[in-house]
Amino acid sequence: MFDLVHRRKRVVQAILALITLPFAFFGVDYYFRGGSSVTEVARVGAERITQAEFADSLREQQDRMRQAMGKNYDPEMFENPDVRYSIVEQLVGQKVLEEQARKGRFRVSDAQLAQFIGELQPFQIDGKFSKSRYEQLLAAQNMTPLGFEQRVRSELTLAPLQEPISAGNIVARSNVERYLDLLDQQREVSVALIPASTFMKDVKIDDAAVKAFYDSNAAAFNVPEQLKIEYVALTPEAIASRVSVDPVEVKKQYEDNIKQYTKAEERQASHILIAVKPDASEADNAAAKAKADALAAQARKNPAQFAELAKQNSQDPGSAAQGGDLGSFARDGSMVKPFEDAAFTAKQGDIVGPVRSDFGWHVIQVTGIKARKTLSFDEAKAQIEQDLKTQKATRKFAETAEQFQNLVYEQAESLQPVANALNLQVQTTPLITRAQVQALGMGNPKFAQAIFSPESLQAKRNSEAIEVAPNTLMAARVVEYKPATPRPFDEVKSEIRRQLEARAAGELAQKAGQEKLVLLESGKDAGLNFAKPLTVTRNQQPQQGLSPDALTRIFQANAEKLPAYVGATGPAGFSIYKVIKVLPTPPADAERLASFNNRIGDQVGREMFNAYLAALKSKADVKINQANLEKKQ
Repeated sequence: MFDLVHRRKRVVQAILALITLPFAFFGVDYYFRGGSSVTEVARVGAERITQAEFADSLREQQDRMRQAMGKNYDPEMFENPDVRYSIVEQLVGQKVLEEQARKGRFRVSDAQLAQFIGELQPFQIDGKFSKSRYEQLLAAQNMTPLGFEQRVRSELTLAPLQEPISAGNIVARSNVERYLDLLDQQREVSVALIPASTFMKDVKIDDAAVKAFYDSNAAAFNVPEQLKIEYVALTPEAIASRVSVDPVEVKKQYEDNIKQYTKAEERQASHILIAVKPDASEADNAAAKAKADALAAQARKNPAQFAELAKQNSQDPGSAAQGGDLGSFARDGSMVKPFEDAAFTAKQGDIVGPVRSDFGWHVIQVTGIKARKTLSFDEAKAQIEQDLKTQKATRKFAETAEQFQNLVYEQAESLQPVANALNLQVQTTPLITRAQVQALGMGNPKFAQAIFSPESLQAKRNSEAIEVAPNTLMAARVVEYKPATPRPFDEVKSEIRRQLEARAAGELAQKAGQEKLVLLESGKDAGLNFAKPLTVTRNQQPQQGLSPDALTRIFQANAEKLPAYVGATGPAGFSIYKVIKVLPTPPADAERLASFNNRIGDQVGREMFNAYLAALKSKADVKINQANLEKKQ
């Protein structure tokens, strides 16, 4: 069982994700709510899914989305009932799989667990597991070794139920080729525009219509509300400024982890590759070696000529154009072993080889050597101090966050008490809009909602402490508020008139375009002048001024009956597209076929596993408490 798990990248990726998500197990809200909640959101047989478990899973999903989307992340998406339900469904699936694992008596021994974790690269120094690095990385994410190991053991135990199904898929080559043929399809089209501007002379908008539009859309012409706020933020960086590190601790960190401050020897090399296929015949292999021997002899006679020989003869597409230059590399397995061994036994300037690898025969020139270097304590001291401060500040953040929350709530008339207690700075903004408030809160809409709540605006009390980003809490207080005010009708009536005229002209252009489209589809002349044909591709972003709607309609046109005509409305008017022909799609190369075969295969595998999981769920006694699921923490 363990060998199966050990070969799979998916498991490794899942485990590594656990050490890259801030507060993956114990988010700030965990400390605020306490860890003792046993309120159920669901039950699978005798197994409960508590609100605390749900909150932790929700936190992990939020952190993944925040990291993936950056400034575009919107926490409100997780308030959607369907999203919350899907998360509890994942937890239900986890419980169902755990039950299957118990029935199958799947287990991971302590030795297997230790071996797996020991081989994870982030926990290694010079290719060997480092206990101190392991503990440091977990501490930096507020994880304990016990909690992390429990999660890893769970992932490994469930893998035999998932991997054989997810990976057990076969996709016919013909299906992949057909998919790529459709994806890469190109069509030649010509466009004729019926501009809205030509109908402007026929549009008459009276004063009554302008006033009616203003009256029914008055809010659209408001000067937005503005406010001035005071705010204070708590971050690990702010805590680090008052965290001290004992010099003895710094020295011990250096001495206990000396390898961490040692940069391995590196070699810089260029090569000429004469490629040989793994299944090549002896004759082909001998011919390739003879060619490599001749190039090696030629290079040794004139080493300065090496780059030119590589450009002319090397069959490595990644380096040939650069004269065979491969840059610098350490002896860490980044190069295939025969190549690495040859490069690290040579002296600077040596030309060695031919050396045989899985890729073929290499002629190697060592162009530089960077000796192994260990930073002195004085050189490493500042960075060690900063790292230790960061680790301590991160660990202290949860404790301080609770104090921050309490002070903001208990002394709600001012932010100065919390600033004084935690050595933070109260900052004041000029008058800003709601959008600017949200931007100040790192794009988190909850921050703006709290500031613009009636309690904040009217009583001018402190907002609650809001986690606007991982390890970042903010609270604010309204100092001055200016409500939204309507712009006078006389100020906006010209703007409204232009808007209504443009809309009416667009509608007339669309009507005229639809009439001409009917004529063209019936084989009649519509009196249009089509522009020079252009080529569009299905799998590319809208191009040549085409809207997404136009591109979709072009590729929905029946290719069996050409020319075909489709129409689409745009900002300039109504466009009619004449689909002239479908261009032949060039066959995909082997590499792209393999890539899409894997991609489609992965999707099929996921669908197969989802079907398997759905079958297990249908047989399980699952009960979801909708009221507790919707309850906010």
